[in-house]
Amino acid sequence: MKKLAISMLAAVIVTAMLAGGCAKPAPAPTPAPEPPKTLDIGIIAPLTGPSAFIGTEMQNGILLAMDVQNEQGGVTIAGQKYLLNAIIRDSKGDILIGKSTAEELVLDKGVKVIGGPFVGDAVGVQTVTEPNKVIAFLLVPAVPTMTGPNRPYTFFLSPPFELMYTNIAAYLQKFYPEAKTVRSIGPDLADLPMFTTAAETVLPQYGLEWLGVEKFPASTRDFTPIISRLLATNPDIVDTTSTPGSLGAIYALMVKQLREAGFNGIIITPGIPPPGVMEEVVPKQFLTKIVTIEVDPDSPIVSQAYRDVHYRAKAKYNETPAPLIHQVYNITKGFFEFLNGQDTMDTTAWMEGFAKYHWQGIYGFESYWMGKKKYGIDRFTFRGAWASEYKDGKLDTNFTAPIPYDMFVEK
Repeated sequence: MKKLAISMLAAVIVTAMLAGGCAKPAPAPTPAPEPPKTLDIGIIAPLTGPSAFIGTEMQNGILLAMDVQNEQGGVTIAGQKYLLNAIIRDSKGDILIGKSTAEELVLDKGVKVIGGPFVGDAVGVQTVTEPNKVIAFLLVPAVPTMTGPNRPYTFFLSPPFELMYTNIAAYLQKFYPEAKTVRSIGPDLADLPMFTTAAETVLPQYGLEWLGVEKFPASTRDFTPIISRLLATNPDIVDTTSTPGSLGAIYALMVKQLREAGFNGIIITPGIPPPGVMEEVVPKQFLTKIVTIEVDPDSPIVSQAYRDVHYRAKAKYNETPAPLIHQVYNITKGFFEFLNGQDTMDTTAWMEGFAKYHWQGIYGFESYWMGKKKYGIDRFTFRGAWASEYKDGKLDTNFTAPIPYDMFVEK
């Protein structure tokens, strides 16, 4: 009996040893996913000074696009996940500050993407971004040399200057066919010739005669003498060129003084004034027959995607956004979508790929890059084709213009 017990114990021990020898080792614990890194996005914009509202709108459009992309998990590049991180600098609209802040972000911090410069500051920023192969999103080419095949890393957040007039000109052709002559007025700044050249080029295509331009110093607050000279030419339409964007609330003062001087004709606004400033400065009886690219987001002709961006921006920034936020968002969100899934950190590959990229924008049609026919390189995109009019103190968005593809797209 004792021998049997010992034999059974030995059998149990042997069986356990054999089982242990055949058992697979416990699997190693799955390594925790590497936490996201940050990809810095530089924002250099005029956040103080007369163009501060433009700079703030550009900053806010970029930040909004970054928020939405980060909510979707950021971007994954070459297998590494990144959350987008903004580094913000105030250029004050100055060319030298624009250059120095770009040097800081590019040379010291290694930033690969910069957005937000307006006019003078954009000239300074581009002297740093192009030679260092940094992707730059500038608002407009303040001077003609800022675009072309030798500036491939620069994309523009605003459409071509000509497109700033096509929506309005088509609206005038439909609703004010009796109006025939246009006189421009604008501040003597670097971008004014780009506006006047566009007006001179586009308006005759819609049956309008351009009568030239009245320039004034950007420091002007009493427009009476300039308005007297302008009205002496007896125009049917006054074109305010770059005034809304460059001078902000001063634009509304100019409109008020135009009406007080007795001009009852049409005023056109190819630029974008600060939200609400027209209603604040211009008396209701004068706030009529003003044709603009401003947009009522609640108009039934406006896309739901545009409306969603509008109200998201309004909630985030606690103020009514101008259409510029939407333009900036439309492009920078498209870029972040493109960036997600790239297999390299090489900005030349990014530039070449994004130049050919198509994405579903917020205006109800596909967004892509065009402009080579006029600018020598495809670095502009279309914005919404809507035009609005102030009627009896209220903005009315009720017209969608045909998009002039033939003017900007090479076949």
